[in-house]
Amino acid sequence: MLNLLYRFSMNRSVLILLASLLLLGPVSCASKKPPPKPVPPPFAGETATLSITNGIHILSQVPLPVGFAPSPGRAPMWLQNGQEIGIVGKVGGDTVVLGYSGQKWMTERLLAADTGPGAAEQGRIVDIAPSPDGMTLAVAEVIPGQNRLDVVLRDLIAVGPGNPIASFDGVFDSATLAWLNNATVALALRAHPETSPPPAPPPGDESETPPKPAESLQLIVVTGTGSVAPLDIKCPMSPLSWSASSVFAVGSGDREVPPIVIDRRNSECRQFGSVGPIRVLDWDDDEEGTFLYIKPDPATGSSAVYRHNIDTGHDKLVAISTGAAAFTNGGTVIVEGNQNLTFRMAAERPDMPVHAQIAISQPEQGEVQFKPLGFETTATMLAASSLTYSDTIDAAAMQTFAPGTPTTWRKIITYSVPNQSAFLIATGAARGTLGMSWSIHGRWLAIVDGDQYKSMLSVIVPPQ
Repeated sequence: MLNLLYRFSMNRSVLILLASLLLLGPVSCASKKPPPKPVPPPFAGETATLSITNGIHILSQVPLPVGFAPSPGRAPMWLQNGQEIGIVGKVGGDTVVLGYSGQKWMTERLLAADTGPGAAEQGRIVDIAPSPDGMTLAVAEVIPGQNRLDVVLRDLIAVGPGNPIASFDGVFDSATLAWLNNATVALALRAHPETSPPPAPPPGDESETPPKPAESLQLIVVTGTGSVAPLDIKCPMSPLSWSASSVFAVGSGDREVPPIVIDRRNSECRQFGSVGPIRVLDWDDDEEGTFLYIKPDPATGSSAVYRHNIDTGHDKLVAISTGAAAFTNGGTVIVEGNQNLTFRMAAERPDMPVHAQIAISQPEQGEVQFKPLGFETTATMLAASSLTYSDTIDAAAMQTFAPGTPTTWRKIITYSVPNQSAFLIATGAARGTLGMSWSIHGRWLAIVDGDQYKSMLSVIVPPQ
């Protein structure tokens, strides 16, 4: 009897021990597992207005001064072989050009300004253009109260704000600069029409007659002693876009004057169409005199991108209601749009959702390839889009938009033409302005975005 009780007692103890081990087992195993890995941040970083996609290598991010608002339509300027990045903006009502260089482009300096110690003259900057080699900055500046416009040249490796190299008397409705080569600057001037001619001096008065305002196209040679040679062009000037070899130029036109085409070889010009203003997007490097431009459609109020050849005078429709188009290597055209959009749709239903697409047009083969981008946009948003292309790596970077709540959403997308692949670089609410440009060798993309409250320069390495 004692034996039985002992055996029962032992069995019960074993059962209790096994039950305890079973209860403790999972706890013990759980305690041996490694702690959970920290969740990576959803984005690689943030610009002033965008979140950068994970996996994108960020070379540098430089906050811009408080109160500095980047100027719309002014992309970052790669200067001194990429060692410096120039940014045009406004501080209050004054135009300011900032330069960023040194390690990760963190060192700031003032390159040009309307007023103050960084200004070569106290005036109002109306245009800025870096030389093709990025070593010199040309500035067109109106001198208030003196009815004069000066062209100031700043050597970017020298100290000081630069010096005026040419002066032009008059009051001007339009004044734009462009470098034809590293030695020649073209200044397109349109004088303000005089309401009445200046009175002639009385007989015997030896006082000087007021100078006649400068007009038309002025070619300024900046090397050696320098010189100014007016090109006798009879067409009224407006902002000019020059072909790759500086043989042709197209004037955009404005509310006062029509668009024009200039042939510099023959010192000729002619009116270009009857509707303006237009906007030249790009020139074909392989076919001199062929360019892409945006033209309004007066019948519907919408717009479209056309391919135009100056020699033949032929226009070819490329895409309706878009601002993102460029030539690629070999004359192919890359454009963002929607293949089903019509002029009537864009005019009557500008906010109707449509699929965003990339189109690669090969005019010689008569082929167009469409690639979906995977989101919806509208005709209005497509018209506000933009594109910058790097022929070095055969890739484009696009600023495009999509409907969002409570505001429009901005997307930065790169597209590799050889790989036929798109990549979302960054996205965020469409606030302030944004400009971007490829570095000289196409490896990096500079983005400047924001407004006077917060703006930033970001340099990233997009996927190739």
